[in-house]
Amino acid sequence: MKNFIALILLIVLNINCISLAQTIFTQDFDSSSILSNYFNSSPTTNQFRAISANGGASVDIVSNALQMAKNTGTTAYAERNVDFSTVPTGMVFKFDLTVSGGAAATSAMIIYVGGDISNSSAIPSNSNVYARLAINTTSTSGEFVVRDITNTTNGANTYSGTKTITWVLNNTGASKNYTGPDASTESVANDAADIWVGTTKEFNDISIQTASQTLARFKFLASSWENNTTITIDNIVIQNESVLPVELTSFSAVPNANSVQLNWQTATEFNNYGFEVERKIPDQVLNNNLEWMKIGFVPGHGNSNTSHEYSFIDKNPVDATSFYYRLKQIDVDGKYEYSDALFIKLNVSDKAELLQNSPNPFNPSTSIKFYIPFQSDVKIKVYDLLGREVTTLINKNVSEGYHIVFWNGSDKYGEEVASGIYLYRLTAGSFVETKKMILMK
Repeated sequence: MKNFIALILLIVLNINCISLAQTIFTQDFDSSSILSNYFNSSPTTNQFRAISANGGASVDIVSNALQMAKNTGTTAYAERNVDFSTVPTGMVFKFDLTVSGGAAATSAMIIYVGGDISNSSAIPSNSNVYARLAINTTSTSGEFVVRDITNTTNGANTYSGTKTITWVLNNTGASKNYTGPDASTESVANDAADIWVGTTKEFNDISIQTASQTLARFKFLASSWENNTTITIDNIVIQNESVLPVELTSFSAVPNANSVQLNWQTATEFNNYGFEVERKIPDQVLNNNLEWMKIGFVPGHGNSNTSHEYSFIDKNPVDATSFYYRLKQIDVDGKYEYSDALFIKLNVSDKAELLQNSPNPFNPSTSIKFYIPFQSDVKIKVYDLLGREVTTLINKNVSEGYHIVFWNGSDKYGEEVASGIYLYRLTAGSFVETKKMILMK
């Protein structure tokens, strides 16, 4: 049996709550290439109220992203001048931004958040806007600078290519903790904002526009841009960082043999249906939800003002030796929130290993787990006690880590075999190991 050593990350924020951010708007423009599917005068949760352009400007879905372009004309916009289903007092507003062409322009695009951000291409009144964020273009195609337009200050750095903008707004009435894009623990003052580009914090605790306004609506408006400018927006995620219905006080991981045990604790719960447990391999993109795999579910306690402890054992952390884990907390009404990602690295042996099948005895099928310390060609064959080959379970090149194959009690022709003792043999390079298993019908 291998000894596993894990890097254990225990997260306890000053507000006694790990950020389980409720997503109140998300749009990656992947569901359709038709622009009109993304807006409606009575929008659904993830629709805009209007998306359009004036004059010679244009806006369309290009390569699964929202692309605004100006050859002549004036403005392009995407606005949701309709309240979110839940109006937050704390918000994390994320989107991917790419610019190309054009020339130097101050505040080529402005993003507004407020109680009334005006319909269509109209510029909102500052008195109706809680906060503004601007994008400057430069004389070099593809470059941009973020701008604190309220305080008329440009960011220190110039960026090119596609970058994720993270805008943190706080109207909760007190200082607010959050996890930064670089996984650091950050704090933003009340009625202030932080602005990040990728993992670089460009602005810290900057003043917002109008503190009496709400964070109910938003708009992207390109109006001060130059001809031949293209601005592309993608992967918009707006999260409610207000006081949340489930307060998670800790989240940790502990190794057990060839499994990983996750432990977490809540302080209070409101309408908590439960927690989906998700896992992903580190060489995948951390923020791409498609690459997270659901590996289990743990029911919540509904409504509770007392502390509760939870645990989940990942019995099959396969295909790698290090992993990310996170929790997807689901309300009874279907709304959900993600915990911060927790990283665990397993320190494993440099020797291959074939584990005992499970269950054993078995009927009708069993699983066989094996460990490979390096990428290798792998074969697992099943034999009867006379040494005759029954079937081949795997014969391919596999990566470092634990892997699982299954046998359903059939031979290589698909015929069911008789009850009895069978041998299964792992061959990986020069490594060979054989174990017994029992099929009992």
